[in-house]
Amino acid sequence: MDRSLFTVTPAQQGWRLADQALIDEWYLDKSSAIVAADCMALVRYQQTGRPTGIKVEMGSGEWMMIGMHG
Repeated sequence: MDRSLFTVTPAQQGWRLADQALIDEWYLDKSSAIVAADCMALVRYQQTGRPTGIKVEMGSGEWMMIGMHG
């Protein structure tokens, strides 16, 4: 089963949290966006049984997987 991904990316003067479906939110700092992404990913996994993950875009433009559920 494909993993449902939540992404955290730099956006203007903050950080954007998005998924492949409904979520598109903005946060002032990266840590808040990551905490929110992890909570959402955990809840989605618990509700659907579908594996989830959190990817963060680093300053270099590379992506890092920082969390997974399932």
